[in-house]
This record gives sequence, structure tokens and C-alpha cells, in this order.
Amino acid sequence: MSAERNPFYPFAVIRFLIGYLTYFGTTSLFGMLAAPLFLVLMPLPRVKYRVVHSLLRGYMAFLSRVWLPALGIYQIAELPHPGALPAGPAVYVANHRGFMDGPLLLGLLPPTGIIVKSRYVRWLVPGMVAPHFDCICLDPNSPASVQAAIARCRAVIAAGRNLLVFPEGTRARSGRLGRFKSIAFRIAVETRTPVVPVLTHSTEPFMAKVPGSLFPRARNVYRVRILDPERVLPDDSADALADRVYRRMARELKELDRGTFWEVLQGGDSGTTRTV
Repeated sequence: MSAERNPFYPFAVIRFLIGYLTYFGTTSLFGMLAAPLFLVLMPLPRVKYRVVHSLLRGYMAFLSRVWLPALGIYQIAELPHPGALPAGPAVYVANHRGFMDGPLLLGLLPPTGIIVKSRYVRWLVPGMVAPHFDCICLDPNSPASVQAAIARCRAVIAAGRNLLVFPEGTRARSGRLGRFKSIAFRIAVETRTPVVPVLTHSTEPFMAKVPGSLFPRARNVYRVRILDPERVLPDDSADALADRVYRRMARELKELDRGTFWEVLQGGDSGTTRTV
């Protein structure tokens, strides 16, 4: 069963509007204030990276874990303990249902690069930040772009940093875990880097490919759950590694979906099959 409906929905819509306005406003302000700092630190690339990552992580953490919950947009019921994150470089792979997945995770993870679609970096503020951050642009329809992205991912891992990938490639329309693209697992196999499955889960769709998700009528609860790392075996292929990770994530997601909107949307069966 889905969450209890909000009896004060008109007031909830106002809160959502305030949340969206402050998000776009503070994001623009962040870009304008950060850009001069990036230029000043250009001769010091290591310092610049640490400063950029700290600012971006702090901003994302405040937005997703303080400001939006304070507005009543959603509640957060579960976050990983910092000590639960693995030491050393890792490839984090996360399911993708709504636009809050990225801010939630970037506000939690240690120094981490992220693969994003090229069209998002054409926006003003992301375009300003991307050159100074491990924001790896990918056009899946361009072989040259894919190869360049893989090379940058290898460089991020070689530098001892982490990589965040949404292997479904887009937000899931039905809530079912979509088929995985192979790029994250190719990088993990080639660099012998463990894969860390991550689940971002909300009881109701928010900024998802579901009608009405911009202004959800029901109260929403988020959980972020990090599973144990999946090690790369000596004879692993990208497909074999992706299959193991997919099955683990699908089982865990099915349990999280019980009693929520997503179980209703999927007709009571949140199980799924995978193709690569």
C-alpha cells in the first residue's frame, strides 16, 4: 500500500515550488561564486580539485539532506554510516528513478567522479563546474565519446578516486530495475576495481518519469543503502560482473519496494530480468 495522502496538498505544492525555486536559485549562485575561485586556483590543480569537491559535496549535502527535508518535501529514514564506505577507489553503481539520486549520492560519497549525459553539461551551471570536477561527459550514440569517457574513467580510478555510474543510463519509467549498460563493469574489470552497489529508494516517485512526480500527493521517505562490494574475480567478464551486481540490486530493491507506490505500479511484482 502507498503512503498516506497529504490532507494539506495545496500547502505541499507551495513547499515544492519553494524547493524548486531555491534549488535553481542557489545552484546559479553557487556557479557564479565558484567560477572566480576556480580561476584563482587554476595553477594548483590538486588544491583546486579538493576545494571544488568539498564545495560541491557540501552544497549537495545541504540541499538534499537539510533544506529539502526541512521544507517537508521528503523525509530521510536511512543513510549509510561513513565507516561503511569502502577504502580506496571503487566503482559505485546506483539505480536511477528520479533526479534526486545524484545530489543525494554526491553529497555522501568521498571524492567521486560521475558519468553524465553530454546534454546535461550544456546547461549553464553544470557546464561551469564540469571542467573543474571529475564530471565525465558521455554521448552514448558516439563511439568516440564512449572511448574518451572510458579513458577518463580509467584516469579517475588510477588517481585513487571513485566513480559513480547509473548503469541503467536513464530514469526507470516503471520502477523496475532497467537493463545495465556495460561501461561501469568494463572499467571495473580492466582496472580490477571493486563494484559497490548502491540503492536510492523513495516510497513515492519524485522528479521521476511518472506522472505527478513533480508534486507528489503522498508523504515521501528516502533511503540510501550501500551493499557490500562485489569483487572482480580473476576470470571475470564485464557481463558476468554486471549480472551478479544486477541480481543483488534487484533482490534488495524488491524488498524495499514492498508496501510502497512502486509495488503497486509493478502490479505487486517488483522482480525483473536483466539483459545487457
